[in-house]
Amino acid sequence: MRLTNTKAKALPLPDKGQVFHWDDMRGFGLRITSAGSRSWIVQGRVNGKTSRYTLGSVELLTADAARKRAQVKLLDMYDGKDPQAEKKKLKAQSETLREVMEDYIEHKRTKNGPLRPASKKDIRRCVENTFADWADKPVVTISRDACIKRFRELSEAAPIQTNQAFRNLRALLNWARESNADSDGNYPILPVNPVSQMFKKSGLVKWNPEKARASRIPTDKIGAVWLLLADRADPESNITTTCISADLIAFMLLTGTRVGEASQLKWKHVKLEGNVPTFHLHETKNHNPITLPIGTALHEVLSRRLAGRIKGNDYVFPAMRGKKGYLSDPRALFAAVSEVAGDHMHPHALRRSFDDIAQRVGVDSDQRRQLLNHLANDVHGQNYANNPDPAVLMPAVEKVGCWIVKQGQIARAAAKGDNVIAINA
Repeated sequence: MRLTNTKAKALPLPDKGQVFHWDDMRGFGLRITSAGSRSWIVQGRVNGKTSRYTLGSVELLTADAARKRAQVKLLDMYDGKDPQAEKKKLKAQSETLREVMEDYIEHKRTKNGPLRPASKKDIRRCVENTFADWADKPVVTISRDACIKRFRELSEAAPIQTNQAFRNLRALLNWARESNADSDGNYPILPVNPVSQMFKKSGLVKWNPEKARASRIPTDKIGAVWLLLADRADPESNITTTCISADLIAFMLLTGTRVGEASQLKWKHVKLEGNVPTFHLHETKNHNPITLPIGTALHEVLSRRLAGRIKGNDYVFPAMRGKKGYLSDPRALFAAVSEVAGDHMHPHALRRSFDDIAQRVGVDSDQRRQLLNHLANDVHGQNYANNPDPAVLMPAVEKVGCWIVKQGQIARAAAKGDNVIAINA
């Protein structure tokens, strides 16, 4: 059958799916879908594989014009050129870093599921700030030399942040490569990731050295810090935000939780009543939800927060303004804690301080690991020292809480000029 404009528009729609009508010229045809779409197509074999390509709709192309285009495409196929691959390559050549980022953020899956909101935010900030001038340019224009130059420039001011920015860039460029790779494993764009290339052995640049952080509150300053937090948590003397900040920091010191885990804790995950009061961390850094006991000192902090709970806000540590709903950055009070501690303090320093205190009061390494929600990598830790019952950990958290409170009492007595004897638990 020789396809004409009239026949193309008169042929009936299929009940479902799609149907093909082929022209007398081999490889040229018409595809009609149940939704009413009518498109000219060409089909042939390239390197032993069938390839089908859409030439255009019947509204845009006449039968004769489509037939001429089909002849050209069939000759290309005969010469080993796959029109679908060429079309995909052309599209890939124009894909921008921002487009890659959006696709990555939406579709990237790890072994634990979609990317976390914090990870998405970090990647977006990286593209829109660090690589703002590259964001709307095709990724194929990002060369190894351009990456080397940018890495060196950024490393002068912020070496650690530069490392993270280029790790994100490397991941995005890998995503672009793999997303556009064909079924045979060929890469139409970025045959080599320029970021990976510049860090190869004997390459032109090396990752900036990253020292493990070791900051923590000095043991002899724990009492003074606890005294500060207790004073700032007093609603009679401080504004609400200060009180919430103080209780959030106190919570982290008493539990060793990460700031993201603590700040986003909701009341539905807190159980203050019962023989063993508990709180549950639903979303954790290592994707391991955990329920932990609430000791006496922590119970006092959470009871204070419950008494000051904001109606309609389910967060234990609510924000007084903003869209998040929770207090995520008690920066001002951390500055005060740093001054008392005699060194710059940040949220993770409290986690190390918690471990120091737990070790000091005799909590064994297995229970410290559980309290910090570190996953064991040894047989004993994975199969034996992993009792999930919060009651088993209650004595340990009581020891930690009692020691911290005692140090606060000593600090208050010292501030009043009373004679005190330091108690080393």
